[in-house]
Amino acid sequence: MRKLAFLLSTLFAVCLLILSSVPMNIVTAGPAMQATYDPRPLCADRTGATTPIVRYDIPYGTVSSGGIYCRPLVQSGQYLVNGAEIGSQAAIDLGINQAVDVYAILFGGGTVTSFNNPFKICLLGAGYIYFLDANQSPRTLQQLTGESDGTYTCASVSTAGIVMLTNSGGAAPAAPAVTGTPGTPVPGATLAPGVTGTPAVIGAVGNCTLTISKTVRLRAEANTTSKILTRLAYNTTWTVTGRVVGWYQIIWKDTQGWVSDQFARATGQCGNG
Repeated sequence: MRKLAFLLSTLFAVCLLILSSVPMNIVTAGPAMQATYDPRPLCADRTGATTPIVRYDIPYGTVSSGGIYCRPLVQSGQYLVNGAEIGSQAAIDLGINQAVDVYAILFGGGTVTSFNNPFKICLLGAGYIYFLDANQSPRTLQQLTGESDGTYTCASVSTAGIVMLTNSGGAAPAAPAVTGTPGTPVPGATLAPGVTGTPAVIGAVGNCTLTISKTVRLRAEANTTSKILTRLAYNTTWTVTGRVVGWYQIIWKDTQGWVSDQFARATGQCGNG
């Protein structure tokens, strides 16, 4: 018995020694915890990477057999991509603080641009929420009803597109429209650096053809965020019907689309003036 009592007292002493060496970090539900904790998950991009600038509150089944992802375009006023990916001079003029491209990928690899349910998306900071709907062509800048929620500003969306938090609000400045006959210069149509969403027509197009220098996307609009109509094969030749800064408009089947001038060689009267 004395031996057993000795072993128990020794074990008790060892336990006390171990406990005394462990720091006792007691977590309380005080203000500091409330400032850092947020129950809404961060919205990841397709690689699984997250950023604190965007969270979402998404109902189950919002996308059937797939998921919603967020790719940051502008973070804390710093552009992570070329401004052409925003594609809206009016949005840039408002002063973009945060911007994310919200999209859905199905498990089989396909995409959808309309969701089963609207859901709340929240961008870090205070300001005004604007949206460029991926289902529109061309995309029209629209202001959403935003609400302050802690350190985030939130709004509801039900389609894919670009969600932005801007410094300025109210009526968005109108983007200069490209009108008239293709090839006719439009007074006042200007570009922000790197933006091709509202370009000026830069010259008359006559007997012009375009030869593709590599497999390239044909887009519905003259910007890199618009709908992809098809992919044009290398070394194919197409008739040009219009020309704006950075892009050629060509005839494809029974419609027209836009090709970046980085991936094509033009011959003839192609509006290069």
